[in-house]
Amino acid sequence: MNVDASIGEWLTMIDVSIVPQEIASVLIKAADKRSKEESDKLLNYHRGLSKQWTDSKTENDAAQALLETLSTSTLIMKEIGPRETHIALRGDYKNVGTVVSPAVPAVFNVFPENVKVDRRGLAKWLTHRDNPLVARVAVNRLWQEIFGIGLVESAEEFGNQGDPPSHPELLDWLAIEYVNSGWDTKHLLKLMVTSSTYQQSAKINYELQQRDPNNRLLARGPRVRLSAETLRDQALFVGGLLSPKMYGPPAHPPQPINGLAAAFGPSTDWENSKGDDRYRRAIYTHWRRNLPYPSMIAFDAPERSVCSVRRIRTNTPLQALVTLNDPVFVEAAQGFARRIISQPCDSIWSRASFAIQVSLCREPHDSEAERVVQVLEAAKKSLANDPLQAVALATKPLGPLPDGVDPIDAAAWTVVANVLMNLDEFLVRR
Repeated sequence: MNVDASIGEWLTMIDVSIVPQEIASVLIKAADKRSKEESDKLLNYHRGLSKQWTDSKTENDAAQALLETLSTSTLIMKEIGPRETHIALRGDYKNVGTVVSPAVPAVFNVFPENVKVDRRGLAKWLTHRDNPLVARVAVNRLWQEIFGIGLVESAEEFGNQGDPPSHPELLDWLAIEYVNSGWDTKHLLKLMVTSSTYQQSAKINYELQQRDPNNRLLARGPRVRLSAETLRDQALFVGGLLSPKMYGPPAHPPQPINGLAAAFGPSTDWENSKGDDRYRRAIYTHWRRNLPYPSMIAFDAPERSVCSVRRIRTNTPLQALVTLNDPVFVEAAQGFARRIISQPCDSIWSRASFAIQVSLCREPHDSEAERVVQVLEAAKKSLANDPLQAVALATKPLGPLPDGVDPIDAAAWTVVANVLMNLDEFLVRR
């Protein structure tokens, strides 16, 4: 608290003659000669002089006393103890066989010594250094997130029905590194993305295409389409709309109105969230297993009715329709257009270069900037004949334009933004 921050000034001003003897005996000692116990005694005495501290301590003590009076109960009472479990012969619970006790499959590593065979013990067994499986599975899933495909392609199956690892020694080394780092996920991800393997160019020649079409030999950098959630977040970020807000209830971003109703329930349509909640990250999107968010399903997000360890990427015309026409992506394009117009650039070419830099994260070639300008001029020419369409394209659903912005100019840049946000280079990580 702020009370502690003022103790240094208090020590220089306090009159030893007005404090209790036990405090005075500590104050007369040099600061570097005081023991930890004596320093704590001074700190507590100083805190006691503050009404802010004493009031806060009284409230905390009362809350702690109330907490200690509360109790919880479970359906299975501790005093009953674990029940005796038998093998059910031929699956018949009435035909009991020998007594069995908790254990782990003999094919795996043995249970740690002096560890109780319960759920906590199971957790210790799973993360024990002698267990080679858990770290390898975890590492493989992290590799899958970074490279698009795991060292073991069947990330959900490490048994004899799964695929063998493409680089078994690398998988083992990463697993050991993960355990030795104290299961530090950030360390491992940093190790992967700073590796020369990840930083390779994704370009491919004919020979590599024939020898290794799926890049299992890692002769080039990964090239994978972004996940459904990342695509949406990236579009909102480029459009200057993505909300950094964290935690809280789920958000209801715009989605197509289908006019359906759940069985014996209300409409499956929802009222869109207002303000920043409309632009929250995809992880906060409200999700119904029987009616998941449509645009994310189009990009292979699982419905969550079952656990999904690996997403199989597809490539369908519906995906292009989403990024071209979905309200979220149109709104992001409108926001991006306003962001481009607001830049203090001295020419259309400068704005075109800025738009490419922001959307593709690289310097544009002259020919690319020229094509952007061509798209812009063609859009302006077309929209000039229909001012109402221009206003709608620039404002729906984002809202009115800032003062002084020409609707035709804003609508034309919205077209450019929409084109840039539908480029392969925008949708694919490489």
